[in-house]
Amino acid sequence: MGKHCLATRRASRTVDCSDRHTSFSCRAGPGGVIQWMARTPSIGELLLGGVIVALVGFVGSQVLASPRRTVRELRSLTSRDSVAIVTQYRSQIASRGDQYSAPGWLTHVHIARLEAAAQRDVRGTDRVSRPSPDSLRALVASLETGSYLSAMLAEDGGIVSRWHERAEPIRVWVQPQSSEVGFSPDLIGPTRRAFTAWNDVDIGVAFELVDDSTQADVHVTWRAKMPKARQLGTTFRMTGGAGWIAFAHVQLSTAYDIYTVQNAARHEAGHVLGLDHSPVMQDIMAAETEGRQYALTDRDRATALALYHLPPGRIPFKTDD
Repeated sequence: MGKHCLATRRASRTVDCSDRHTSFSCRAGPGGVIQWMARTPSIGELLLGGVIVALVGFVGSQVLASPRRTVRELRSLTSRDSVAIVTQYRSQIASRGDQYSAPGWLTHVHIARLEAAAQRDVRGTDRVSRPSPDSLRALVASLETGSYLSAMLAEDGGIVSRWHERAEPIRVWVQPQSSEVGFSPDLIGPTRRAFTAWNDVDIGVAFELVDDSTQADVHVTWRAKMPKARQLGTTFRMTGGAGWIAFAHVQLSTAYDIYTVQNAARHEAGHVLGLDHSPVMQDIMAAETEGRQYALTDRDRATALALYHLPPGRIPFKTDD
């Protein structure tokens, strides 16, 4: 039987330096059609983005005020900066209520990833080269053939979030054991394969499965009772100030069969990379679909490639932007 899937997404940003939080939740039901809902902004996300802006501004002011200090000393986070990041991160997680939560050990990993992103921001190592608006429009137009890039950008408000190209892989940890009702070790293999399926697309980043959760950039955990009825899973990700994704957390329901879980995991892995939805029902990233998709389509591949040709941040993909 086909499944009905419903997702809610939230994201926010500031003009120069932002932490962007996006959550995706998937709900299954009768009817054989998968649907997704539009996203709305979160005040907590704006606050966290403001903290990163403040940190960069503070470091910049110290450079001007104290020219005798070394560059290394000037471009480091202080303990006060770290406290601010922790406070705002926890505040915006709390604001999500029962829609999203993370275990204590994972919040420490998330905060460490945000601190690392903030450190790169203040040191300028994550700086983004921004072509002119006309050049970006021309680039988007050249990448549209065979992809759903324009539909994805329209859904996401013209905002691109993705991982920085990197020599080292994006490290993914899939929770190997769980006391959640319905969990089976049989779910592990299909979920891991759902991520590595994206490695066949040469986008400049790749997933690597790791056994140490503290070293992972992406965590997949299990949940018997999702926030909404018939949910299949949810993905939570945040970006640093430059717009590069800092971490992602996928939660998958234990209430479904292996094939349904694998299909959901494959879709969520696309969201982890920064992809949003396709209007074509046969695609892995389809906004509406019938049945299960067992492989990435040419459109999925083309869109992932297109996404990783674009810089993070707002893309003026329409002539009136």
